[in-house]
Amino acid sequence: MDDDDIERMREKRLREMKKQHQRKIQLKRNGHGTYTEVHNEKEFFEVGKKSNLVACHFYRPTTKHCWVVDKHFQKLCAEHLECKFIKINAEKSPYLCEKLNIWMMPTIVLIKDRKTEHSIVGFDEFGGTDKFTRSDMAKVLAHHGMIEYK
Repeated sequence: MDDDDIERMREKRLREMKKQHQRKIQLKRNGHGTYTEVHNEKEFFEVGKKSNLVACHFYRPTTKHCWVVDKHFQKLCAEHLECKFIKINAEKSPYLCEKLNIWMMPTIVLIKDRKTEHSIVGFDEFGGTDKFTRSDMAKVLAHHGMIEYK
């Protein structure tokens, strides 16, 4: 390798870093990096139109297991900008619950390119207990292609 080769590699890497930075800015503009609540079906579908990857937590305020998901989603959303993390009150969204076959709380619906890819029902995929770690949740989400996890 000579100096020209090194300079070309450096310029290529610099372009890649700028592109990644612009992507992060765009994702943050679309609300990625925050865990937000949508209040109705219209908002739910709007989020799906703006983001390619969405993890939606269907919850009930009185279900303690839903608080566990909230705690982990709060941290994961800041670490993984590639996915939009939202939640919706299942009691106030009977239409969505019926269409998406939500029957147990918590349920996490994974949406890729406007299509429901998978639903994580309860904690079975996290080991069947509410004592799972954020890393356990990240591994499951990565397995389903929702986040990049190393």
